[in-house]
Amino acid sequence: MKQTTLLIIFIFILSSTQAQLVNIEKKRKDRKDGFQGDISLALKLTQNTKQIIEGNLPFNLQYSKKGHTLLLLNDYSIMQVKKDGDNEDNDLVNKNFQHFRYNYTFRDSSFLTYELFSQRQQNKLKYIDQRFLVGTGFRFRLIDNDYFTLFISPLVMYEYEILSDSAETETNTFKGDLYTSFIVTINDIFSFSHVTYYQPALYSFSPLNDFEPFLDFRISTESAFNFSIIKDRLFFSVIFQMSYDSRPPIELEEYPMFYTMKNKLTFKF
Repeated sequence: MKQTTLLIIFIFILSSTQAQLVNIEKKRKDRKDGFQGDISLALKLTQNTKQIIEGNLPFNLQYSKKGHTLLLLNDYSIMQVKKDGDNEDNDLVNKNFQHFRYNYTFRDSSFLTYELFSQRQQNKLKYIDQRFLVGTGFRFRLIDNDYFTLFISPLVMYEYEILSDSAETETNTFKGDLYTSFIVTINDIFSFSHVTYYQPALYSFSPLNDFEPFLDFRISTESAFNFSIIKDRLFFSVIFQMSYDSRPPIELEEYPMFYTMKNKLTFKF
């Protein structure tokens, strides 16, 4: 009955049509057969030229059977942006993504894994009206022991993007997707994780006069310090994220870099 209920939730989220680089590596669960998942709650207050209050509710689900793994990520955030002037209405802005990934680990090895993934994304703050991508490649586990784990993964992907900037940009691009990540396990309570993504554009299917391979790229990093409150169940994390786009939308040409720090409470089941 429990697995049936989880399967219904899995199908419901996959069929919903409701995101920038997304850190997939930290979403992976232990490699064991059956369903695993987690749900988190994050609240963030930012004060700079504007005051931004953001609520974030991600839900992740994984199913594994022998060497096969299905991973589903669904994340929705809503932000209230306070405008200048006391009499002006506040804007409500959302960002969200859905990500589906299939992994096959060869011969139950911890070294080589095949990956196939797709993603839908939206982020109004970055003028991403819609972004769809599909990709594939291999993931290598270079170091794996009780204290330190290191991965590297050279992937390729196709990306279709509609930007809601003044130029109403639409792109069709073939890209590389290289990421590396590591996890340091300090003890049963504390751990540190880091991932860096590098995505260079290799070929454009759109008639862009200024397209230059490799000079159009994105970089994203995320570092997280994790604290176990209830072993294997409840966790608190302090997370720092940074992203850079060499060719951002027109409205963001003076601000190609985004960074943020947030606290997150996660329950795993």
